[in-house]
Amino acid sequence: MNFNEFVNEVKGNIKLFLPKDYENAEVSTMECHKLNRAYTGLMVRKEGELLTPTINLNQLYEAYKTQPSVTMETVCRKIADIVLEAPIQVDLKAILNYENVKDKLFIRVSSAEANKEVLEIVPHQLKEDLAITYHVAVGKDQDGLSSMLITNEMMKEYGVTQEQIHEDAMKSSPRVMVPEVSSIGVLIDEIYQKNILMLTPDEREMLLETLQESSEMPTFFVVTNTERVNGAGVIFYPEFMDNMGELLGNNFFILPSSIHQMLILPDDGQVDAEMLRDMVKEVNATQVAPAERLTNDVYHFDTKDHVFEKADRFTERQKEKEAQATKTEKIGKEQPDQKPKTKKHDMEL
Repeated sequence: MNFNEFVNEVKGNIKLFLPKDYENAEVSTMECHKLNRAYTGLMVRKEGELLTPTINLNQLYEAYKTQPSVTMETVCRKIADIVLEAPIQVDLKAILNYENVKDKLFIRVSSAEANKEVLEIVPHQLKEDLAITYHVAVGKDQDGLSSMLITNEMMKEYGVTQEQIHEDAMKSSPRVMVPEVSSIGVLIDEIYQKNILMLTPDEREMLLETLQESSEMPTFFVVTNTERVNGAGVIFYPEFMDNMGELLGNNFFILPSSIHQMLILPDDGQVDAEMLRDMVKEVNATQVAPAERLTNDVYHFDTKDHVFEKADRFTERQKEKEAQATKTEKIGKEQPDQKPKTKKHDMEL
């Protein structure tokens, strides 16, 4: 069964798994473009409902295609559970009032290249090839944070500019998504402490080896939020990079670990940007899901000039500065000492 056949089968059968009050519900699909992913979404909307969950059919089809235990009945029951158990409780009037949402705004960071279509319809700001987008925290429960991506249409409804949204989001983000910084060794140790009782002896030994290796690695710092979800944007919080530079007493490299976190490594002159880039590429290819990748590049923060840029550009700027300094010094040496000329009549007694 190909994907289109799968979609039609689901649409035709889903009401059989829902209560009688859904017999007149509208079943529809739409192409959804979210940050870092695009999929065909299924919606089951009863009369009078303004909002309903959008269910990722591509994800369900992948499970149906690869797992023998997942049947069409399994898929439909899963969808029915989502429709019945996860209704979206949102006050639309409140969300469309900017005064109600400006204190609930927060930022996320994603790859500008991978999200070109989405960025065409949402306010955003580019930082090199990373895109800052703006979101409204709708609600929070045991399953995490529910949010809505602000679109150009919503911004128009709010009657505010992108600059205003950016300013307000920068103020509220540290409160909505609280920043967290820790060394990578501390983070691994925390994971070990939480899971030690659930690990087999072999797994425990492997984790201990990882801890030992991390203690021998350069001092990486993990930047995320306390939820540890979509935390890469923390790096762009107001004055965050300046404060990190002051704390480290040095310039630093920024490695895009994933949409959830950034890694910071002090630039002590011992680390090569190309080597770091190779490391990011390898980790992305082998350990990071495509939907969670940022970029394969490496960034740098210059604490003296307060500049965030790609590491290559920092190297170029340094060479340009050195060349300019050499040129200035050379010109200074070539200039003869200029003694004031004495007029002839000044020499006469």
